[in-house]
Amino acid sequence: MISRPLDPGEAFFTLSDHVSSMNFVVFAQRSALLQTERIAQALTLLQQENALLQVRIDWTEEHGLRFEPAPDQAIELQTHPYSADGWQHWIERELSNLFAIGSAPLMRCLYLQDKAASRSVLALTFHHSIADGRSGTALLRRLLSLLAHALPAPTTQAAAALPAMADVFPPRYRWADQPDGAKALRNTLIGDYRRYGALPAIPWLATKASARTPRFIQCTLPADTSQGLLQRARAEGTTVHGALCAAQLLAQHRLQPLGAQSTFFLSCPVDMRPHLEPMQPATPTGLFVSLISNTFQISDDTAIWALARDVIAQTRLQLARGEGHLLYWLYGLTGAPVLPNHLEPFSKKALASLPNTMVSNVGAIDAVADDPAVEAISFALCPMPYQTLFTAASSYRGRLILNVGYDAQRLTPANAQTLVQYLHEALLSAAEAR
Repeated sequence: MISRPLDPGEAFFTLSDHVSSMNFVVFAQRSALLQTERIAQALTLLQQENALLQVRIDWTEEHGLRFEPAPDQAIELQTHPYSADGWQHWIERELSNLFAIGSAPLMRCLYLQDKAASRSVLALTFHHSIADGRSGTALLRRLLSLLAHALPAPTTQAAAALPAMADVFPPRYRWADQPDGAKALRNTLIGDYRRYGALPAIPWLATKASARTPRFIQCTLPADTSQGLLQRARAEGTTVHGALCAAQLLAQHRLQPLGAQSTFFLSCPVDMRPHLEPMQPATPTGLFVSLISNTFQISDDTAIWALARDVIAQTRLQLARGEGHLLYWLYGLTGAPVLPNHLEPFSKKALASLPNTMVSNVGAIDAVADDPAVEAISFALCPMPYQTLFTAASSYRGRLILNVGYDAQRLTPANAQTLVQYLHEALLSAAEAR
């Protein structure tokens, strides 16, 4: 049983939930139906295997934010019918369906079925404090694998848990113990952010909205195009992730006033597992992610591959400096108890963030070998109030899948479609052989 304070990363996403929903949803699109009763049984086994699926979050003046045991609360399973492409509506609803403080468990399951077409979608919704894209997709793969076989008997073994991320930071990057070094790195970081001056206005994005309306547009590249993009990225000395970021920045530039030079702030979640001591696995579930951000200047003649190399070089430099480990310290999260009075200053700081665009890429997801009906596994999130787009990228069976998230209260569906079209065009062009 887990009974401990939330570490700075877990606290960051819990506090952020009070600014804007931080839920994320991982989902499998399948060419066959499933049995609801078996899903419920498999969820019980999944919960028994993962200690963080048996907790609630308590928040008190005395102890701050803590995980506490909630072993007797079953994972909620909802089932809904859909037709044609109506499944996305249910995923979008989940993105803003918050987990209340004290509720348990911190994951839900959604099963959607189109009986007429024998198609289905199996989705897991997470509170971001207990999982990230890599661990969330690993849990979904495990669930699908369980469903593909005769279900084993319930286990009597204790549920497994990984250490909190902050507990396995390398000593040189434990910034709460090095306040002078942390301040110096913060100043370097801020200097990088400001290297092109103030960010220009974004005329196609509403500055305020009274509510949130999460939406996403799915864009999939065929396997041959995805493979071409990968090969071209390697030949250009960069990565597919760099190309995705560059394509999104170039797409946004095309909506700016003609002839104007654009400066955009780009943020990317980074998997911190390779930067921990010891490195942590993807299962059992846990949160091992941070953010790397910087500004990039775009003009009409900016080349996608040069921009992609710049994004990756900058990301690697910032990771090596320890900025991934610094993020949560910047928000006053040092490992001390996070009391309720921390919320107001945190919210003000979060909402004062620079307007940015985000690309989250979990890379290639291993195919579920024992469930050939799975055609795609991907994920989705809703942008924060200061974000234009939140593109969630994954690759399954060789196809690159992009779920481009936006807030329909701030970005019109027409402009969102245009941005996705520009993004798609940039990637297709980049994938072409030289």
